[in-house]
Amino acid sequence: MTQTDIDFFDNLLGGLDVGFGRAYNIFCCEEAVKIANILRTKDRILEYHKASTELQKVMVTDVNYNDHSGNTLSMSCHIAIKYLPIMIRDDKINDILD
Repeated sequence: MTQTDIDFFDNLLGGLDVGFGRAYNIFCCEEAVKIANILRTKDRILEYHKASTELQKVMVTDVNYNDHSGNTLSMSCHIAIKYLPIMIRDDKINDILD
């Protein structure tokens, strides 16, 4: 994750140290970035969230499924949806610079 991502997530969550703590929140945010980068739309993320674990593993192969509880994956999906505008903005900037 970039510093911009960390700042975005820190603001989104009201601080990365809240709830289950910094390590948990960073893990969820890192997984959210993976999910958003692969699925790229809110509808696909929602479809993924509702899918069986077996189908989720096919849809997004980069996620660390061994370290996810149901809550962790759910939080990562919600964060991924919130991250989409940042990802799209960064893609547009990269296209302009290329």
